[in-house]
Amino acid sequence: MRNPARSGASRSGHAPAVDSRVVPRPDRLPSPPPPDAPKDRWRAWARSRRRSLAGAERNRAVVEALSAWPPYRRATTVLLYLAFGSEIDLSPLAGDTTKHVLVPRSQEAPAPGLTLHRLQGARLEPHPFGPRQPRADAPAVDPATVELALLPGLCFDEAGTRLGYGRGYFDRFLGRLAATVPRVGVGYDALVVARLPREAHDRQVTHLATESGVRAVTARPSDPPAPPSR
Repeated sequence: MRNPARSGASRSGHAPAVDSRVVPRPDRLPSPPPPDAPKDRWRAWARSRRRSLAGAERNRAVVEALSAWPPYRRATTVLLYLAFGSEIDLSPLAGDTTKHVLVPRSQEAPAPGLTLHRLQGARLEPHPFGPRQPRADAPAVDPATVELALLPGLCFDEAGTRLGYGRGYFDRFLGRLAATVPRVGVGYDALVVARLPREAHDRQVTHLATESGVRAVTARPSDPPAPPSR
């Protein structure tokens, strides 16, 4: 099995680091939890599953699917994320000089949330939880300018429910985007499941980008929200 590796060069020009941790083979990992299982149980399963899948070939396939997708090609202002850990690395798209590329910065005060900043020319610093982000003095950009949002997640379901890391940053932020903006969950096919637990505050994505391509989700507007996570 290939060692998990992030595709694309880093902004420093060096080859990306290879995650050399030993991970289980995909066919030996446990089955997904039931839909009503606590979110923490889902997160533990998704982290293990994603580590077993991460690799340059799959990563490249996701990036190529996005770069060929007509809504991406038409958009001039794109929000994406700076990957960490076993997240799919979108750095080849971050270097697209035909776009205004925006990335988020998380903050805890005066209230938890995200602000947006231009990536081009930004000075980056590590967030305490791991990802890189623009420094606090970076000029903020109005979310109303976003034409396409590429969003991380541990896993997704077919209706667009997104499972994040539990901080709620993106759930609070997505309501600030225009209703017409495509919200694309970026992940692997094996981490798209039939149904995830969903709470009333959870925001759904409109599309899924995987190594198979980009597709619209199958909405289930009548689904009741899941009970609060335990």
